[in-house]
Amino acid sequence: MSSNFRTRMDITLAEPEVLGSELKGILQRALVGEELNIDEGEWLLKAEGEELLALIRTADEVRRRSVGGIVTYVINRNLNFTNICDGSCKFCAFRRSPGDPDAYVLTLEQIEAKVREAIRFGATEVCIQGGLHPEFGLEDYLAILRTVRSVSKTLHIHAFSPAELDHISKQEGLRVEEVITTLRDAGLNSVPGTAAEILVDRVRAIICPKKLSTGEWTDIIKACHRLGLPTTATMMYGHVETARERAQHLALVRDIQRETGGFTEFVPLAFLPSNTPLQRDGIVRSSPSVVDNLRVHAAARLMLTGWIDNIQASWVKLGPRLAQLMLNAGANDLSGTLMEENISRAAGGRGQAMSPEQLEGLILEIGRVPKQRSTTYDIL
Repeated sequence: MSSNFRTRMDITLAEPEVLGSELKGILQRALVGEELNIDEGEWLLKAEGEELLALIRTADEVRRRSVGGIVTYVINRNLNFTNICDGSCKFCAFRRSPGDPDAYVLTLEQIEAKVREAIRFGATEVCIQGGLHPEFGLEDYLAILRTVRSVSKTLHIHAFSPAELDHISKQEGLRVEEVITTLRDAGLNSVPGTAAEILVDRVRAIICPKKLSTGEWTDIIKACHRLGLPTTATMMYGHVETARERAQHLALVRDIQRETGGFTEFVPLAFLPSNTPLQRDGIVRSSPSVVDNLRVHAAARLMLTGWIDNIQASWVKLGPRLAQLMLNAGANDLSGTLMEENISRAAGGRGQAMSPEQLEGLILEIGRVPKQRSTTYDIL
C-alpha cells in the first residue's frame, strides 16, 4: 500500500461525515456484530473511493476484535496428482486430455517421494487435488491415501474437493456419504472447499456447465461436516459474476456454517485468466483489480463475522505483496508454503512456494504477529 493510500485511509476514517448514510449504517451494524443481509453485502461489494477506504478500515477493526493481531500460516505441500480431467471448466488452464503431450498422472512412488520431502521440510499438511480423471475410481483415491499413510500416520491429509467426491460417487454408483466415509476411514482428515467458484447457478452455467450445481456442492459439503470432516470454503471471483452474486455466495456460506459449523476458514480466490477459455473467448480479459480484491476480502470479513473467524489471503493468486495488503483489509491468514503449486500457476499464478521465513517476514513488516498453525487453526 502506498503512503498516499495510507494517509487517505486515515483521513477518511477520521472524517466519517464524508460517507453516505446508507454505508455508514451498514458499517456501524457490522462493528457491533450484527448480521448483514445480501442487499447490504452487495452495497459493500460496490464501494468505491472514500466509502471503500471506510469499508477497509472497518473490516480491519472487526478482524482485530475477532482474532486480534495474529496472522497464521501453515507449512504444507500441494500435491496435484493428475492434470487429466474430463471436465470442461472455462476458467481452467490446468486441465489436459489423456492424449495431450503434457498430460500426467503421478505414480504412487512419486507421491510417496513428495510426501517424504514435505515431511523433511517440516510440513504438517499435504493438500491433494487433481483433475477428474475419467478412469479413476474409488480405489485410486484410496491408494493415494494409503501411500501417504505409509509414510506418516500423523500428517494431516487435506484432500479431494466436492467435485472429486462427486466424480467418485458417479464413477462407482455410490452415495456420496459412502464415498466420504470410506475415504475418512482410510485416513482423510479434511476436505478443501474448492469447486465452489460462485455458488449461483446462472454463473456456473457460463463458466462450468458440466460441474456440480450449487445445490450439489452444498449437499456434499454438509455431508462432509456431518461425517466429521471439516472443510474450507472458497469463492473464485473476478470473472462473469455480479456484486450481488458475490453477496449471495457469502450468505450461502454463512447459512451452511450456521447449520453445520464445519468450515475452518473462508478463502477468496482471485480469478487468473491466462491460458483459460474465458480469456481466449474474450469473455474475461484481466484479473480482478486491487480495488476489487480489497472489496471482496473486506466484505467477506464483515458478512461472515461471528460465523467464520479466519479469512485467508491467497498469495499464490494475488502475489505476496498484494496478499500482504489484504491483511490490512480483514484477512488474518496467509495460506501456506505450498512447496509446489500447479493449478494456479498454469493460469498465471504468482509462484509455487514460499518459505516460512518469507511468510513471517511479510507479516512482521505490517506489525502483526506470525504464528504457524495446523490445518484446523490450532496454533503450533
